[in-house]
Amino acid sequence: MLQLSLLPTLANLTLDSIEVFTVNCARCRKSFQDDAIFCPYCGRKQANLPHKPKRAANGTGCAFQRPGQKTWTAQIVTGYRSLPPFDVNNPANKRQRVPIKKTKGGFQTKAAAMAYVRTQQQAPDLTALTLKEVYDLWDPWYSPRVDKGTFGCYRAAFAHFKPLHDRKIAELCAGDLQKCIDDCKCGHRTHQNMKVTAGLLWAYAIDHNMLEKDVTDNLFIGRGASVQREPLTDVEIEKIRQLIGKHRYAEYLYALVYLGFRPGEFLEIRKDQVIEHKGRLYIVEGKKTDAGRDRTVPVHTKIDTIVRERLYIPGTDMLFPMYHFNRKKEPKLVDLRPMTSNYFNKFVFGPISEQLGIPDNKVPYSARHSFSDKLKDAEGTDKTKAALIGHSDYKFTQQKYQSTDLDELIAAVDSMD
Repeated sequence: MLQLSLLPTLANLTLDSIEVFTVNCARCRKSFQDDAIFCPYCGRKQANLPHKPKRAANGTGCAFQRPGQKTWTAQIVTGYRSLPPFDVNNPANKRQRVPIKKTKGGFQTKAAAMAYVRTQQQAPDLTALTLKEVYDLWDPWYSPRVDKGTFGCYRAAFAHFKPLHDRKIAELCAGDLQKCIDDCKCGHRTHQNMKVTAGLLWAYAIDHNMLEKDVTDNLFIGRGASVQREPLTDVEIEKIRQLIGKHRYAEYLYALVYLGFRPGEFLEIRKDQVIEHKGRLYIVEGKKTDAGRDRTVPVHTKIDTIVRERLYIPGTDMLFPMYHFNRKKEPKLVDLRPMTSNYFNKFVFGPISEQLGIPDNKVPYSARHSFSDKLKDAEGTDKTKAALIGHSDYKFTQQKYQSTDLDELIAAVDSMD
């Protein structure tokens, strides 16, 4: 209740006589009375609250205390992995990147935990990487850029540098690489792949500031000396033919002799690569070779029935797949899978050779040499024969010399024994 003595004073006050203090909003900068807690225009709270501590940037690590513990735990992000989309049919649903975290506990203070985080974030010494570690970085970076078969050759060539895998790449010299090439007992092509692989690894290391000098320029691989592989004889080929129907894979080896493909190319033939024109079957091999792409090979009349029957085998897109059985006492066919070169060597060519008494110096590649020997005495020009074998040994052949005359190809194949 107001005192009676103040009533005259209040009655004499007007709006003009009242002094109003205003402030500007921290967000919208508009003016309003300073006694307002919230801005009447944008709603921003105007009270002077203490600032929140700054957070570390994403991926730089942190330190925290677990519930019920007095010690601190350090946490760093070592990488990211992608999760598959929930709906693969929806292109708008992108993959989600999930951080891969590494933790270490037992620190008495937060400062000690953060100090550990900073030590883990220091840039690694790239010059201290071993040859194998550089290869492990280069493999996923380079493999998508070349054909699967090409990179398979590089991977196999790198295996011949095994004595150097655990040594620091910065300490290796040309002599170390040359010794591995000289000690390799494989053929000239393998030596070429070893030199190319070493050159690619050193180029990658230089581009990523691991090295400053390339030591692979002057590696010597010889003048073309290669391991001579013995072809399968006519007697051995006839034994393989007589085994058809008794051994599941005998027709594979017999077909390989009369197609002339490399074993790796042969196992990759798909049914859609077999075409028929005027009653004659052809195999169009689309893999890149020295003779270019799309090498066309007419199917020899001796294996025409084999190829035709294999076109109608259900459950696979491959012309020469692997039969996969379970491991029970009574084996049952599970499915058909693409056959690898390693499986073909160990479980197809090896058992058949042992059963037929074929010498140990014969390998799956010997079937290709048999095709080449038969082709020497066949009709046709050297250009036609080069197109069939898919080889570049003929000096006058051009960069891409696949013969376009199917009649010449048929004549050459049919004149083979």
